[in-house]
Amino acid sequence: MIRRLFVLFFFLHFLNGCSIQAKDKLLRTFFDGVPAPGKASPIVKGEHKQENQGVKTEKVVPQAPIQFIHQPFLENQCDVCHDTKSSQKLVLKGKELCFSCHDDFTKDKKIAHYPVSEGACIDCHDPHQSGNKFILKEALPKICFNCHDEKEIRANVVHEGQNICNDCHNPHASNEEKLLK
Repeated sequence: MIRRLFVLFFFLHFLNGCSIQAKDKLLRTFFDGVPAPGKASPIVKGEHKQENQGVKTEKVVPQAPIQFIHQPFLENQCDVCHDTKSSQKLVLKGKELCFSCHDDFTKDKKIAHYPVSEGACIDCHDPHQSGNKFILKEALPKICFNCHDEKEIRANVVHEGQNICNDCHNPHASNEEKLLK
């Protein structure tokens, strides 16, 4: 048992100090299904059964190739946001974490979009990587329709022929009603 723990510790320690290419090669050697560098598996949302256990779990795989990567994640600087490189615990909560690096674009605005005011940045943004610009979890305008009624918005004559919400609206904060730019 101690020997296995030592091997696991050595493996993780070795993996932590490797270049991304070395990590990928090492992982592909020991584990099936690790994509080659620069290749992402298509994201598929669905259920699969774990072998021999019959337990249903949700498997989430990226929907689009990864093109946009949050800089600290890219540079393996997990401890910028997390308590340690191997921890899931965050050093700060909500928008305080995001605004520790990014400018607080809400401080001088009259109106903040509800998720922003609640510090729910990750409702829309993936904190690590995405196939969508601005590391959004989904492409525009689909992500907006997760909360806003698409039929109601498309029925408004001012939206006729429009498809990108942030052409007219600021998705974070504004001094104008309805977050107009």
